[in-house]
Amino acid sequence: MKTIIPIFFSVNDAYSPFLATAINSIKDNASTAYAYHIHILTDDISAKNREKLSRFAGEDFQIEFCSLSDKLRALPAVQTLQKHCFGAFASLTIYFRLFIPELFPQYDKAIYLDADLVVPGDISKLYFEPLGNKLVGAVADYSIQKIAPFMRYIDQYVGVDHHNYVNSGVLLLNCRRLREVNLAGRFLDWVNQYGLETVAPDQDYLNALCWYGIHYLDPDWNAMPSECMKNMDEPQIIHFNLASKPWLNETVPYDEIFWKYAVTSGYAHEIRARRKQYLMDAKAQKKYKSGITKLIRMAGRLCSSEVSFRSLIASRQELRLCC
Repeated sequence: MKTIIPIFFSVNDAYSPFLATAINSIKDNASTAYAYHIHILTDDISAKNREKLSRFAGEDFQIEFCSLSDKLRALPAVQTLQKHCFGAFASLTIYFRLFIPELFPQYDKAIYLDADLVVPGDISKLYFEPLGNKLVGAVADYSIQKIAPFMRYIDQYVGVDHHNYVNSGVLLLNCRRLREVNLAGRFLDWVNQYGLETVAPDQDYLNALCWYGIHYLDPDWNAMPSECMKNMDEPQIIHFNLASKPWLNETVPYDEIFWKYAVTSGYAHEIRARRKQYLMDAKAQKKYKSGITKLIRMAGRLCSSEVSFRSLIASRQELRLCC
């Protein structure tokens, strides 16, 4: 019987074309020595897109759709969280990767991936990266290294060194250890007690909580198009983070690798049409750019907050998880 490698995504219907591209790249390059179980956590993917995504399933390559809201509601502690600072329950879904160990107790180890990426490498090699007692494997987020307000925010508000602040778009999760240290419960306690504002919600909590238990992966496992770093010769995962997306721009680093898998994803025409529409829509471009600007301004504002991850941890070191 082959070892099963669990891989998790969380997407909405609009991201189906890019999820298909990501899954296509995984299947094309993954070692046939193992079996793969793709978990797609979603509440709104249409029947048509479910059918198209399911076409990638095959021998040793299972695709399963799960209702994220249903799974989260099964956690007793979530009931108190709903009436606290989030308002709409759906806002919890952006934190779903923090709940994977608790929601899927059958796994001792798992991979989480954002859908805005492709995997030209063999994903099984990431899965078998040794973690020891570390809680999570991740890559430092060099995409923000030249954005001064973000760097100050990470140092002063999140309370970690911005050079080692990790990106949460590619995670190797030590599920067994994360259950033992109760990541889900500790996160819910944080939110219930403090309800802090965040620029990058799941990513900030992950860094603040797991800072002592991070295993730093080779940057090849989360290559992000960025002026902060030269293109890698053999990236294993390419993460089109922030605005560096082939479906928003005519040229971005690594876009030829994206299109290699997009053209056989079943969504090539739709992806090209979206890019054409976006490039012709000045209002859409302005709105997207203004969203980034708002995040930068928010980061600057939060730096002067009296209560932050940093201040809370300084007064209570036990708020951080121990590996």
